[in-house]
Amino acid sequence: MNSAASPANAFPTAGPEQFTFLADMIPQLVWITDATGFHTYFNQRWIDFTGYTLADSVGPEMWNNLLHPDDRARANKVWGHSLATGADYEIEYRFRAADGSYRWFLGQARPWRNAAGVLTTWFGTCTDIHDQKIAAEQLKEREAEFTTLADNVAQLSWMARPDGNIYWYNKGWYDYTGTTLAEMTGWGWDKVHHPDYIDSVVTFVRNAWAAGKPWELTFPLRGHDGEYRWFLTRAVPVHDEQDQLVRWLGTNTDVTEMRRLQDQLQSSYADLEAKVVFRNLELEHQVQALQKQVAAK
Repeated sequence: MNSAASPANAFPTAGPEQFTFLADMIPQLVWITDATGFHTYFNQRWIDFTGYTLADSVGPEMWNNLLHPDDRARANKVWGHSLATGADYEIEYRFRAADGSYRWFLGQARPWRNAAGVLTTWFGTCTDIHDQKIAAEQLKEREAEFTTLADNVAQLSWMARPDGNIYWYNKGWYDYTGTTLAEMTGWGWDKVHHPDYIDSVVTFVRNAWAAGKPWELTFPLRGHDGEYRWFLTRAVPVHDEQDQLVRWLGTNTDVTEMRRLQDQLQSSYADLEAKVVFRNLELEHQVQALQKQVAAK
């Protein structure tokens, strides 16, 4: 009679050769230490990357020799904490390759305890994260450069999601309005709009968000001193590679003085036109008077 295999013997037990095969196949550097942190095993990828032989690799000191000098104290502190407490180990650090260059790795280790619960072994891996780390640092640097640029332009600047929900303002906006991001997030910007214009502004921008095309509008905004100034707002949509709208970029340019000059010019033109009219009337009266004098003779 055939009997179903029990879970315990459904798969063959992995022996040393299978473990070595598996450890050498995975992309990580694999290592094992005893309970005190003394290294007893490294896989082939470790040997290939570091250029160390197994004989060179075992022991307590080689670990520090391969770590970047700037990372050694931090790594020793984190590893020492895990050894003392039995807590899982995780850290990012730079390891020296066989060619002398350094690459970033994510080091992780978990303790193994026997049936009595005594910690006997640490099993660890080092995963190469160099490319991701460098890309993240470059992105962070670009973001810092963007923030510096945005905070030093003359305009108030902001970014919004496709539906018009604003999630970022530059420093100029906060300096002028005296507000915080918590107050302004989403549609919170209506708090600094003039009550006589807010309804028309909201109607306009709702239609503009839906249209998904560049737009501009002029309206007054309240400053931290309670006074209103006029701003020309422009917004442009940003699309991804699939031409999907992903965000809006907007600016508010102070045009108060420009409007004041325009008003003054219009007033001057009106005054000039009035003077010309009056002058023409005066000339017409003079001509009529001369005509009467000539006719009387």
